[in-house]
Order: sequence, then C-alpha cells, then structure tokens
Amino acid sequence: MWETKRITRSTLVESLRRIVPEFEINPDWLEDDLGYPIVNDLARYICDQARLPDLNRVKNGLAFLEAGLEFGDSYVHDLVHESLETLLSCDHILVIKAHFGPRVLDYWKTSFQSR
Repeated sequence: MWETKRITRSTLVESLRRIVPEFEINPDWLEDDLGYPIVNDLARYICDQARLPDLNRVKNGLAFLEAGLEFGDSYVHDLVHESLETLLSCDHILVIKAHFGPRVLDYWKTSFQSR
C-alpha cells in the first residue's frame, strides 16, 4: 500500500505514479506539467481497464481519485471532478462505480447522480 501524503500540483505526478504505477503518463503532458490531460487520460485508462476480467488496475486508478479527494488540495479536487466527468461517458461505468471508495461515491452522488 502507498503512504498517504498531501497531493498538490507539485506532487500530482509522483502520487499518481506511486498509487497507479502501471499507468503510463503521456510524456507531452509531463513536459508541460498539464494536470487536466493527465487525469483525463487516467479516466480513459480506468474505463479501458474495466472491460477486462481483472479489475485491479481499475481499483488502483480509483484509489488515486479517492486519495485525491482525501489528501488533495483544491486543484487536485478539480482534477478528480474532471476525471469523474470523463468517466460519465464510459460504457463500463456501472462496473467502475461498484469499486468507488466512500469519498468518490459521496462526491459522485453529490455532483453527478442526477445526470
């Protein structure tokens, strides 16, 4: 398991790599320190992985979103919102939702349930 630590703009990539080591971050996004494209790619990654029988990678991706809500600053909270908004269009959202942690589930219910 990963050590809990404050997640901010400056620790975003380090935290993501620690919690979801199998997720490959696009080097173009890294070069320009672009958090929004990184988390949108993470959401697409979670969606793609939800098609597979082994959901460990989905769970790891969701663990990052959970940690973002628990330990993230307002910038990271915005990124989590963006990622969840991207997941709205995922064909496998019901599989993914079954693995939401408590903070992500509460946030989802508050922000997206009526959509």
